[in-house]
Amino acid sequence: MAAVELPPSALMRHMILEGFKMPVVFNGFIEDWEILSWSLDTWAEKFGDKVLPFRSGFGKSTKVPQWEGLCERINLTLKEFVKLERIVEKKEENTSNDNSTRWMYFDYKYMNEWFSDQQSLLNAVTWKNFGFPERGGSLSTIWIGNDGAHTPCHLDTYGCNLVAQVYGRKQWILFPPEKTSSLLPTRIPYEESSIYSNLNFYSPDADIADELQEAYVVTLKPGDVLFVPHYWWHYVENVGTAVSINSWIPLADLVDHPLSTAAQQVEICLERCHQNRACGKELDVNVDSQSMKKRSRLDGESDLYVCGQTSNKLTQEEVLYKYKDIISVVPKYSVSEFRSLLMEKQKSFPAQNMGGISSGVADADMNRLQDIVNAFCHPEIISKIKDKILMQV
Repeated sequence: MAAVELPPSALMRHMILEGFKMPVVFNGFIEDWEILSWSLDTWAEKFGDKVLPFRSGFGKSTKVPQWEGLCERINLTLKEFVKLERIVEKKEENTSNDNSTRWMYFDYKYMNEWFSDQQSLLNAVTWKNFGFPERGGSLSTIWIGNDGAHTPCHLDTYGCNLVAQVYGRKQWILFPPEKTSSLLPTRIPYEESSIYSNLNFYSPDADIADELQEAYVVTLKPGDVLFVPHYWWHYVENVGTAVSINSWIPLADLVDHPLSTAAQQVEICLERCHQNRACGKELDVNVDSQSMKKRSRLDGESDLYVCGQTSNKLTQEEVLYKYKDIISVVPKYSVSEFRSLLMEKQKSFPAQNMGGISSGVADADMNRLQDIVNAFCHPEIISKIKDKILMQV
């Protein structure tokens, strides 16, 4: 089959930095990635005897999203993970085994930290066909998990995202920024670079569709690359065992984000003080240890990408038409289509199979705490704090 003719890299860089306003899927852009042909056994061989921390949640319906802090951690080599998955798939173990009713996710791991001794593997990942030849495996993260492994719905507070599916399939449900209020944003659990939604899309209430009215939905297959625009909400779930690699593209117009983060950390420290006092624990307000354990996705990146510095003037519509065979907008679901999708997710969980995930704090107290922290972390409040700080500099 003839090789696909890709758009000029300069055009792709322009479109990703400022041209595309919708999530799009690229086909045929990473056919030169050797890792697309790798089996799970090959991945296990590359990881060797490294013990990986898998975030593990329940394969059952829960009242709230399965936040990372409410999940357990299971330490396995990738070879052990693959072996366990094959046992489960063949039903050689009954469902009383804990791991057979759980999903496991080795997620958000920087490749240069896990493959520092394998430069050839890091070099095998390149984003050059998207206009970023300087970005490779060293500026990418890897995600490996079994069926049902997921990330609760959230948005990233900086930049944009390129996600390559290299093994298996992964479903993405995306929402535009204007749906923010309907998604019930929260800063608890706190993460420096993400804002979460209180809505549970893993075991959802189908009535969510009536409130949100629409959703953009795509299931990526190996070789697909998804572009997620800045501030687009997304819920992501593995459909079977899957491996994906992504790279966040930092944008220069968001360089004041660390100042916003600093102000938000003050509120997290206050929250920690109240929690420690209530539990009678020794004072611990170390935000960096747990809440901030996911380091900034801009760390180690000296180059911020500036928009508006290109002679390319093609519009999104012109590019999508010219390259319609290899670039497509993620399909938009109507209310009825979205409701049907959510109902299918509901059906996979028996009505009596309601998991008892709890944070150990009474619901009323937790709701009150969320209201307080969310109020202090509201963008208008953060903006006022920034202005006050800058006036004193």
